[in-house]
Amino acid sequence: MSIPSLPPRFSGAFTLSNALHGDYLQAVGGGHPVHSSRDLALRSGFADVPLAGIHVLGAAMAAFTRQFARNPMLLLKVETKFLRPAYPGDALGLELELLESAAVAGTPFTGGRYLGHCVDADQQKVLMLDFKIRVALAADC
Repeated sequence: MSIPSLPPRFSGAFTLSNALHGDYLQAVGGGHPVHSSRDLALRSGFADVPLAGIHVLGAAMAAFTRQFARNPMLLLKVETKFLRPAYPGDALGLELELLESAAVAGTPFTGGRYLGHCVDADQQKVLMLDFKIRVALAADC
């Protein structure tokens, strides 16, 4: 019997609509005003009201981890670098590559480290991601 492994690459996409942006702001009690005030956003040098970076990160991680919805999973580390703003309604692509992977001795988990990025419609990098996970993979994954 072979040991299941993590996917070596992942490609996905997501869009955070104006409605989702509003829901996020409501959930965090408004967040920083630059994410809700067009006037402040423009005065700050943005083209419009930007999405909060943590909202983009959360959506990217959700797009990736959805494939493990039936498996116990641990998120061990997340490092990010925000490179440019994203705006409500932007279609964002997600590209990840598995750098290392190994079974975790004495557990049903396989650990892995992924590196990748989100890009906007112009293929400009918006967010860099580096994270470690552990997933208890079933033989049919």
